[in-house]
This record gives sequence, structure tokens and C-alpha cells, in this order.
Amino acid sequence: MRVSGYNLFPPLLGHIKNWYSHVDRIKAMGFEWIYINPITYPGFSGSLYATKYYYQYNPSFFTSSNQNIAEKELKDFIFYCRSKQIKVMIDLVINHSSKDCNLTQEHIEWYKTKDGALQSPGAWDNGKWIEWGDLAIFNNKRDPNEKDEEETKDINKENSNNENNAEIKNDEILNPIWYYWNDLIKHNLDLGFEGFRCDAAYKVPKELWKYLIDNAKEHNKDVIFFAESLGCSIEDTEKLIDAGFDYVASSAKWWDYEGEWFVEQYDLVRKKCRQIAFPSNHDTKRLITEYDGNIWRVKQTFLFTAIVCDMWMITTGDEYGFINRCNVVGGSEKDYENISYDLSEYIKNIISYVKQNSILADCGEIVSLDIEEKKRLEKLKKEYEYHEHHEYYEDKNKEENNKKDPFRKFYKYSLDGKDKLLIVVNITSKESVLDANKYGIKYDISFENAVDNITDMVKILPYELKIFTLREETYWV
Repeated sequence: MRVSGYNLFPPLLGHIKNWYSHVDRIKAMGFEWIYINPITYPGFSGSLYATKYYYQYNPSFFTSSNQNIAEKELKDFIFYCRSKQIKVMIDLVINHSSKDCNLTQEHIEWYKTKDGALQSPGAWDNGKWIEWGDLAIFNNKRDPNEKDEEETKDINKENSNNENNAEIKNDEILNPIWYYWNDLIKHNLDLGFEGFRCDAAYKVPKELWKYLIDNAKEHNKDVIFFAESLGCSIEDTEKLIDAGFDYVASSAKWWDYEGEWFVEQYDLVRKKCRQIAFPSNHDTKRLITEYDGNIWRVKQTFLFTAIVCDMWMITTGDEYGFINRCNVVGGSEKDYENISYDLSEYIKNIISYVKQNSILADCGEIVSLDIEEKKRLEKLKKEYEYHEHHEYYEDKNKEENNKKDPFRKFYKYSLDGKDKLLIVVNITSKESVLDANKYGIKYDISFENAVDNITDMVKILPYELKIFTLREETYWV
């Protein structure tokens, strides 16, 4: 984690004048970025992510929805953040708008329609199609007359093989909406925003993102683009990276320290792009609720998500033990909760701790000892099918014992692969001991409760995450 960000969720704070009082404490925790969810004028549903007017503003956050008045207040806030050495990132929602957006009347041709009716986005959830009826999908293809991918799979496959990353020229653009989005981004850059979190990024054509990102970086070479990519396929993630995104979302929050999927995803992305991890976000349950009030599991997830990726981000209220998830539809400052506990100092210390250790701060390779051991056992089992050997039974017993292992263990390597740390997570509610000699442990450099003198056995508290340096001759994996 080289960089840290704080999601300032506007509905919880209300009017922009209330945001200022949070900037100093956000800075005190060590955050360098503030990310703000959509603040444009919402449609009939009230959802922050259903824009009605792209150049008017949500009256819940500004003195007036009028562009001139709201943008003056917005510029002042961004200027104040800059004075505190904090950059500001805004949500960019260009996959869809509210169905009552002014553009549905002025440019219906910019939308996907069926039999003259606006189409809404949706997703399958446990075999059931869920549709967001308040939203209308934009037709963002370079050629708006091109058929949907599902109608031309073979053609698209052929085209993808011939795809290149050459810059798209203006005379090659057949869809005027591209210019609209380009102007919107430039307008937000002029307001002072220095980053964009791009909602539903994988649903927007790759070539549009490349056009927008390249143009934005000509306007401001330091601007960053963060792709909201959770739930998309590896193939779609690769397209986002190829389009020029600086960051994609990490699924670190959901890793149980066992599944191979996270290690594979992490490894693919880290070689090409930076990643943003978080303990929770505005779309998820609060951790304290998800973990049934277990503060130790909350702290473990905070620490783990901070040590694996390039940027770490928390959401307003995470530090205070807020119980209720963020409400993007109709949320208000009445939802701001009483403080259950205060992890501000804990967060400040995490940020400082990680940045002082290059292996933790960088996205070096992760190797799970448990996964590697499982693979070894599976290989031995296959060999047993051809060679009856008593070692199979010994390994089967080892596998059974591993199921009772309270620890999950993995290495995190430096970027050059020459150095590594051993990270051990106690996934149980009981204190357990780890054999220090077995894993070649040299020093305990854990964030908390570091043991000065390592003996044969190391005690690890319930849900504790420990970090160790290793003796040079250690070659467990």
C-alpha cells in the first residue's frame, strides 16, 4: 500500500459545508486521497448512481443545484483539500443514467432501446434476473449502429484478434456521446478533481475508455483512473488494464486465505496494473455487522487488505464501527451513527507501518503455503493410483490434520523476488501456537504484539495476523 484513500460518503455528511470538519481527521489518519460518490442531480429514484442532470448537482449537498453556485462550493472544498495535501477523486458514471435524465429526451439515440423503449441494466442473482428499472443504458459503442456482442460473437472474436491500441482519431468516431463524455471529464478536471472512480467500468467499451483516458492524461498527466471491476471476468479485467486504467478493484476483502482464485487474480493484475483493496465499501455490509460484532476479525481484515495491494481505501464510518451499510438511495445525514469504537489511531498506525516496509507496500508475488501443500498431496494421490505406496496414507493423515490447522500461511515476496515475509493468520477464536523452527522464522515484525525473542513456539492470539522475517536458508516453498 503505497497510497491510501478515504471514501467520503456524501449522504452521511449532508451539505458540503459539513465535509470540511472531516478533512483534518482524514489527513491525521494518513490518507492522501478522498473519493466522493456521485454528487450530480439524481433522477426519480433518488439513487446517487442514477443521474438526471450531469451538469447540475444534488441539492442534498449544495446550497443550490444550480451549476454556478454548486461548483463554486465544490471548487472551494477541493482547494481546501489540496491545502492539506489531499487529492480528490470523483465517481464517473457513464454506463447508464436515470430514465428521466435530460439526455433521454434530447438524445434518445445515445441509449440502447428495444422497440422504442429504453433498456435497463440488470444481473443474474441465484438464477433470478434482477433489473434496475430506474436506469437506462447508454449505447457507448464507437459505431452506435453496431450490433450487441451477444448478437455477433463470431464477428467480435475475429475483430478482437485484430485489435490494436492505436489512438482513435476524431474522424473515426461515429458516436457523438464520446465527445460528451470527453467534455465531462475535462470539465471535472478543471474543477480540480485529480482522479475518477469509474462505475461499472467493464460494461463500457474498451476503446471508449482508451480514448477518454488518453485525452484526460494529455490534459493532466497525473490524473488517475480507477476501474470498478468487482464481479467481472478475468478477460474483462484484462481489457480494462489494456484500456489504460491505473487501478482496478481487488477482491482481497473476500479471500478466505484458502481459495486459489484470489492468488491467481492478484498475480495476473499485479504484473500489469495497480490494485485497490478495501475492508468494505459503499456496496457491502459493514464489517462489524458481517462479523457479528467481532472486533478482532474486523481488525484482521483491515490489516490484511492494507498489506496486499497498491492502494488501500476505507469508507466513512468504518473507523467508528458503523453498523448499517451505506444507502445510495435516499440516504441522509440522519444515518450518521453514534461511535461504537474508534479505530482512527489503529488506521493511522497501519498506514505508517505498511509504508515503512517495502515488501508489504508493494504488490510482490503471494504464495500460499496451504495451497502448495494441497497441490503436493493431490499429486501424490494421483501417483498412488499407479503405485500403491504407504506414503499415501501418511499424507492422507497430514491432510486431515491440515483441516484442523488454525493457521493460514502465505509468503509475500519483494518485487524482485529476492526477499519474502511469512504471514500467518489465526482463523479461529482460540489462541494457538506455531512451530517457529518448521517455517524458519527469524524475527517477529508484526504490526501488533511483536515478540522480541523468538523461541521454538510462537503464540498467536485469536484472529491475529502475524508477520515474520525468515532465515536465509528457509526454502519451505
